[in-house]
Amino acid sequence: MSAYYSLIQREQHADGSTTAYYRSNIHAQGAWNPHEQHMAPATGILCVELEQFQPREDMRIGRVGLDIFGLIAFGEFSITTRMLRPGKTIELVEAEMCANGKTCIVARAWKMLTSDTRAIAGLEDFPIESPEFLPVWEGMRCWPGGYIQSIETRAHADHRAGKGIVWLKNSLDMVEGQTTTAFSRLLGMVDTANGIVPRQDPS
Repeated sequence: MSAYYSLIQREQHADGSTTAYYRSNIHAQGAWNPHEQHMAPATGILCVELEQFQPREDMRIGRVGLDIFGLIAFGEFSITTRMLRPGKTIELVEAEMCANGKTCIVARAWKMLTSDTRAIAGLEDFPIESPEFLPVWEGMRCWPGGYIQSIETRAHADHRAGKGIVWLKNSLDMVEGQTTTAFSRLLGMVDTANGIVPRQDPS
């Protein structure tokens, strides 16, 4: 499979909510148990649904909060997305992932009206060396599971246990046959950050 998930079907409900049914592929497998999903791609697929729900060109997602209710079961699952707070300039959307009759994750996203901020744009952070000049780093391979094997990592020379700069690259789409947006691709790797500079061997 060339994607983390396969879409089975999608349903539109009378109240305006939608339910999408998915099947996780081997690339979404977690690091702790072979029968669970990794939180990183699970976040990515939730963001796919949040982005696709009642989209507006004049709005973008400004914040995503996630609550994990329990084990994120591998295999078939559903995501129901609903509007919690509609509005002209700000909206609150919720996506609930369920598997085996239980809620796994609830994601809530605030969507905000966009505006042109180029006049006050600025970057105060120090520049980081571009990843194409950094060596491939195999340190993440100490973590098991299909998700970790699906990403490429490159580390800065001063990388060590407890501190370091690591670039993550993900070439797979979230959903088979569907182009992944930059937003969902990025959020689909965020939960990898806690494993790039462990002070203790995860084994």
